[in-house]
Amino acid sequence: MRKTMTNIIYNGVYQILILILPFVTTPYVSRVLQPEALGINALINSIPVFLSVVILFGMNQFGVRSIAQAPKEDLPKTFARLWQIQLTVGLLVIVGYVVAVLLWLDYKFFYLLEVPFLFGYVLDISWLFIGLGEIKQVVMRNTVIKLSIVATIFLFVHRPEDLWIYLLINSITYLANVVFWFDLTKHLGRKISRQDFGWSQVYFRSALTVTLPMIAVQFYVSFDQTLVGWLASSRQLSYYSQTQMLARAVIAIVGSISTILMPKMAQMLVEDTGHEQVVRLLKTSLDYTLMVGLYFTIAFMVNAEQFVRWFWGAAYTPMAFNMFFGALIIVLVSYGSVFANQYTLSRGLFKIYSIPYYVGAVVSVGLNLAVVKAFGANGATLVIVATELLVCFLRIYLVRHELPLRSVFRGQWRIILAALIALGIGLLVPIHAFGLFLDLVSQTILLTAIYFGALFALKSRVAIDLKQFIINRRAR
Repeated sequence: MRKTMTNIIYNGVYQILILILPFVTTPYVSRVLQPEALGINALINSIPVFLSVVILFGMNQFGVRSIAQAPKEDLPKTFARLWQIQLTVGLLVIVGYVVAVLLWLDYKFFYLLEVPFLFGYVLDISWLFIGLGEIKQVVMRNTVIKLSIVATIFLFVHRPEDLWIYLLINSITYLANVVFWFDLTKHLGRKISRQDFGWSQVYFRSALTVTLPMIAVQFYVSFDQTLVGWLASSRQLSYYSQTQMLARAVIAIVGSISTILMPKMAQMLVEDTGHEQVVRLLKTSLDYTLMVGLYFTIAFMVNAEQFVRWFWGAAYTPMAFNMFFGALIIVLVSYGSVFANQYTLSRGLFKIYSIPYYVGAVVSVGLNLAVVKAFGANGATLVIVATELLVCFLRIYLVRHELPLRSVFRGQWRIILAALIALGIGLLVPIHAFGLFLDLVSQTILLTAIYFGALFALKSRVAIDLKQFIINRRAR
């Protein structure tokens, strides 16, 4: 349990870094590149990001689970056969991508700059370390990549014409994934031999089962941006993609606990520690995910207009609508992901895990084709909120016979009510007195005080846990 807590702390520190860095780079990039170039960047990135999911081929889910459950003596063979699938798929994807760019796509030079990014995902074996519970390795590597990107952006990107440099920086730094291979033998227990490799139909079919829904989800978190770029304009895409980028960064923070707890739950299920203990851990994760997810959601909603002008600049003022409604996906995705990653995936319920993604993909593409041309970024924002709401509902509905949902949901109404109280007061009592930045800070402090004050007044799970923590500390 101590190792699990250490991993949570490492991952928590890294997620804080992820949250801070966009606040450092995005205001600069949005101003030097301007909306048009920033929209082209989002369009160029949307296809490689989509393909990176194909290259990983479910390893961040199935691979983690397989490594976590593999006997120590079988680790080298398990890893070798899993990565052989990733390598094969990755090389096929890269060849297909280059051919498609040369034959059919505009912005050929920009798209070709993304090839190192794709090779970086072929080399990405972070799933091995997550499965082994060695989160420190992943955190350190990702931190180096993020800080390198930030430093080089400020050094070399100064005007809209530097878009190609910006794309190259974000692409080539992913080759740093090669560092995972340096001490591979130490973590596997021995060197990988030629006999460890071999095409495993069982692994391939299981990984494909996980990958297909991951591809489906990209239709409404990546390909939707491609549709906005094609059907609306680069400027509209910049409005939509920038708010989605920030929301997804926050989602990564809120959902970071799931990354740690999924292999832990998989181990608990193998060790047969009892379904009741799994449900108890799931309940705790859901309560805190809901609390944190709602906090970020209402914070962005209340501050939407002022935040957009301060963070991105006056040229992005129309994004306030996208920021306000787009913030809803923070709590919807985070809450639904607990059911998806911590429960259905750790139990190997791949069908239940997959269905919401397929439904979401169909709904997202259909609605975007219907509304984006007429309503641009605003239409795409409402589509993504509706899609994520449906996906979250399906996540819960499909496990109704697997989990005691009444027990799982118990007391969560208090968290929701506290959020609604804080949101209502924040919208009814806006602060416009001290200047843009100080107004933002003051509004957020007030919102935070009201939200957590309401949580304590309503005697929510958070208040009870904190009170017990204080009592235990004093007893020592």
